[in-house]
Order: sequence, then structure tokens, then C-alpha cells
Amino acid sequence: MTIRFPLWISAIGGLLGVQLVLGIWLNLYGTYPATDNVVRAVMYRGDPELSAHLGIAVVLVVLAFVVAVSAFGAEAPPRLRWYTLGTFLAILGAYEAGILLIESGFSSALDSLLMAAGFVVGVVFNVASQIIVRRAAPGAAPPTASDPA
Repeated sequence: MTIRFPLWISAIGGLLGVQLVLGIWLNLYGTYPATDNVVRAVMYRGDPELSAHLGIAVVLVVLAFVVAVSAFGAEAPPRLRWYTLGTFLAILGAYEAGILLIESGFSSALDSLLMAAGFVVGVVFNVASQIIVRRAAPGAAPPTASDPA
């Protein structure tokens, strides 16, 4: 089975963009349930954007994990595996910080900051993964002596 890395890495990038928009919207205009229970926060009827934000986060964690595991296969460019692993770990860290934010009753500024920092690191690793995949694509220009190995 072959995985189309450019497609799936771009899908992760697109979902990260949606998460950015939802996160900004929730930070500025969102209403939060008065609960520290994750399940109740997801089922909260007042703000469906919060449920969408958490749902997309779960999809991102699973998708980043699948891409990272697939990158350790034989057909992936050698450096890609570490950048996809970094993307997965950063997204997982942001997800965990988001869960901790819910469990604090949406009152922990540190958890919110850690969620944003994990997101930024995930975006940086994802962009690096996209660059590596595009350079390794068939028909791409061969690396020059000035390109790092």
C-alpha cells in the first residue's frame, strides 16, 4: 500500500488552518460551558464551534499519527519521517493542552498558551514536511550541492 504524502500532508495543513480560524473565533466570541468534563463540553449546545474544534483536533491527531507511521516506510524520503513525527507530537501536545484547558473549566491561561504553542510548532513541522515532499516528488529539480542533506 502506498500513501500519497503530498495529499495527506496538505490535508493536515488544511485542517490546521481550519483549527486556527475556529480557535481565534472561540477565543474572541465563543461561549464556554460551565463544566470541567470533556464529554459535557463537546455536547454543549450553546456553541457548536467548540465541538467542531475538538472534533477536528481528534481527526488531526489520528491523521498525523497515520502519516507519521507511514513515513517510516521504505517509500518515504528519509528526512520526512522526523518532520512528520514532529508534526504528530506537536499536534498531540496541543490536543492534550486543550483537554487540560477544558478540565480547568476554561480558566487556565497556561493551557491555552500551550495549545497555541503546540499548534504553531505543528504548523512549522507540517510546512517543512510539505517542502521535503515537494522536493522529492518525481519531476522535481535534483538537489544541488548547496542543499542540506
